[in-house]
Amino acid sequence: MAPRIPALSNAQKLNKITADLPECTQQYFYSGTSGKSILTRISYALDIRYFLDYLIAFAPSFLDKKVKELSIDDFRQIETSDINDFIKWMAESEHLSERTRARRRSSISGLYEYLINIEKRLEHNPVSGSASIEIPENDRVTYLNLEEQEKLLSCIKSGTGLTGRQLKYHEKYKKRDLAIIFLFLDTGLRISELQALNVSDVVIYEDLIDDNKSECYVLAVRKDRKNSLSTTKIYFSDESKAYIQDYLDSRKGNGEDTSDNSPLFTTTTGKRLSIREIQQMLKKYVAVSLNRNDISIGKLRSSFAMEFYKHEKNILILQQRLGHKSITATNMYARASDREEAVKDSRNWRQNKN
Repeated sequence: MAPRIPALSNAQKLNKITADLPECTQQYFYSGTSGKSILTRISYALDIRYFLDYLIAFAPSFLDKKVKELSIDDFRQIETSDINDFIKWMAESEHLSERTRARRRSSISGLYEYLINIEKRLEHNPVSGSASIEIPENDRVTYLNLEEQEKLLSCIKSGTGLTGRQLKYHEKYKKRDLAIIFLFLDTGLRISELQALNVSDVVIYEDLIDDNKSECYVLAVRKDRKNSLSTTKIYFSDESKAYIQDYLDSRKGNGEDTSDNSPLFTTTTGKRLSIREIQQMLKKYVAVSLNRNDISIGKLRSSFAMEFYKHEKNILILQQRLGHKSITATNMYARASDREEAVKDSRNWRQNKN
């Protein structure tokens, strides 16, 4: 059997992509975007490479050039008409969605703004005068309602529906898996935020005299924070507290490391659970309990947002809970929830005609 080749880390993936990009762009993906997550920077790098590949293939003044060899003078020659042609090509030839086209346009603009304002190597951003791209509002949200969430959690607790092989490991993992899935549904954490948590990031303060002063939260590094070292309090419920405490108590009982700097969610060997392992774990339980394949960790975040808004009807608090910089992103859940309720309330429309 051939030896297994270890997968590249995200940092290695970024290095590999940027190695093929022009020298004048290199610093943008590191110092210029240091406040962004590594996955966001990879996305920026792929978008820039996609645009430069287009120029080499279709722009007359770039036809005899190679991406890696493009200079700052080449970037200076790019005009607004080139950006508009690129946007038109993405729509008409590649049939890319408005969201994808808008993201790539934004990535190019971000690089230009960095070269203009930070490195002072360019004077003009050709994207600024190009055609804007309207992203249609999406009122449809895929999520799990409370009944579906209970089915999912019940499956994790009981193991019902799992194969014989899966059941062999279920007892070892179920307290961990239950704590993870419930924390997602309870808080709307992103997968990168939860996966990076250490034991010390869990704060449980119980005031025996005044329960209103009790606090339960995790200290998470939010994706959209410019200062990636700062943390935010993400509050969780008493039910989450019980699942987390039960899980940590079981780890202590097994003699596992639960010191402050140890990962909060681990494999049986004590290593930090990877993002892929968390995704695969959810996929297994969703398939068994709900017979669905459209529920990702991101959809658990949507499930939190939809049910929170249904019960609280407070979009500003929801924006804060989700860590959205702009309320525009949060509005999607309010629109979807209000529309869902309106449709449900219209079932007796004949009785309301007078």
